[in-house]
Amino acid sequence: MFRPYDMHMHTDFSTDSETPMEDMAEAAVRKGLRGIAITDHYHPDYPNPVHRTGQPTPAYHRAMERLAEAYEGRLEVFKGIEMGVLPGETMARCEAAARDYHYDFILASFHSTRERTFDDLARDKRVTTEQAFRMYYEHVLMCITLFKDYDVLAHLNLLDRYAPYVPADSLYTDVVDEILKTAVADGKGLELNTSSWRYGMGDRTTPTAAILRRYRELGGEFVTVGSDAHSAKWVGDHLNEGYQFLREQGWDYCVVYRQRKPCFVKL
Repeated sequence: MFRPYDMHMHTDFSTDSETPMEDMAEAAVRKGLRGIAITDHYHPDYPNPVHRTGQPTPAYHRAMERLAEAYEGRLEVFKGIEMGVLPGETMARCEAAARDYHYDFILASFHSTRERTFDDLARDKRVTTEQAFRMYYEHVLMCITLFKDYDVLAHLNLLDRYAPYVPADSLYTDVVDEILKTAVADGKGLELNTSSWRYGMGDRTTPTAAILRRYRELGGEFVTVGSDAHSAKWVGDHLNEGYQFLREQGWDYCVVYRQRKPCFVKL
């Protein structure tokens, strides 16, 4: 029987979760998962100080190590992090954090500029939705042109969730194409984030079928699947739908990351 991996989740080491790592692991065992990646946020320069985080701590690293040891033989635990990448000094901090610890898996995410979050921008009536989408994807492209010390692009079409509507893809396809070309040239992966089912986004999966298809056409090989759970009840949420979606898009496998190396998992 196929047992899924959940490659994206947050614990009380993230500012937006109150759930201990052990509770997330217990939920994963109850739900029959084969493995989980702990990917707590690192947002050194997030615009909202409430969610700004300092350098990942030895306590975080030790907690993941203890979890992996405690669940050995029952649940594989990948030691990960989700980095909120920004240009300038933030990028140097992210590079230092990546070098500072032997992570299995690093997600790169793009929740904000230095001045404001993209969910706020998407709701700003002074900016058209079309402009917000263009700004978001240009920001992602700028960041990954410079920042290379990550494994997978997290929830690439993040703005679909927050915007009042999704503009025609043709308005920013050229930028998305450059993002995907850059990721493929750098040997990076895409994340299928199953929270799109949880948020009722319909056929606007994260990423969309069109983005996944184009990634594959360009030679992309690596797709992880993760719930983005911030509490135990969402661990493993909609993973089966995610795997089925990948199959429908012609994928025979997904990947997990061990010691920053992609490992193929037959679907």
